[in-house]
Amino acid sequence: MAHKREPGSLYVVATPIGNLGDITLRALEIFKEVDLILCESAKETRSLLSRLEISTPVLALYKDSSESPYSSVLDQLAQGKSMALVSDAGTQGVSDPGSQMVRTAREKGIRIVPVPGASALTALLSVSGFQVNPTYFLGFLSEKPSKKRRELERASEMDGLVVFYESVHKLPRLYPMLAEFFPETEVLVGRELTKTFEEVIYYANPRDLLANPPNAKGEFVFLLNHRKKTLKGNSDSTDM
Repeated sequence: MAHKREPGSLYVVATPIGNLGDITLRALEIFKEVDLILCESAKETRSLLSRLEISTPVLALYKDSSESPYSSVLDQLAQGKSMALVSDAGTQGVSDPGSQMVRTAREKGIRIVPVPGASALTALLSVSGFQVNPTYFLGFLSEKPSKKRRELERASEMDGLVVFYESVHKLPRLYPMLAEFFPETEVLVGRELTKTFEEVIYYANPRDLLANPPNAKGEFVFLLNHRKKTLKGNSDSTDM
């Protein structure tokens, strides 16, 4: 069914995280119809649009905590122009600077429309085989080792799945922390999801991960099956 663009709307549009085929028909329609596409990196977004044969203008937004970078954009939205907001890859606002733009637009009464699509978080959850209720998403762990330890320690007190992203060059420091705070927890690692060298690797516990780590290249998502009943020997299927 065709989607009619609404004037003065901000469309928050998910883009592929690796496989171009994951772009949705609705996203393509929005990209063609809006007046402007707001993005993290103009270079990355223009490259995506070029492959999709779309010529809509793009504007890179600043990662600024103030309202000023968005004033011109908000004025244009208030005047009836429509825009799409995208990240370099995946669902905007999950682990990127788009949340500030969305908050500012909402405060100004701008209509905000989600256009869902690819997400590394939901991609890994969908193939985990674990009961996903509850799931705690930590986003990217802290850059600072001491704060990262506190984040993982707090997460180890939770009962459920724990999911987070981690930068590839920080993996050697991460693995011993997982062994310390989640010694008996199942680990599912998603590497380069939807891309050519995609891997989804299961480890019975972090010790196995330490002994046989995945190739330290690409984008990583970690899922820890820290459901307390499972750790005590009860299967997921016993829970209603």
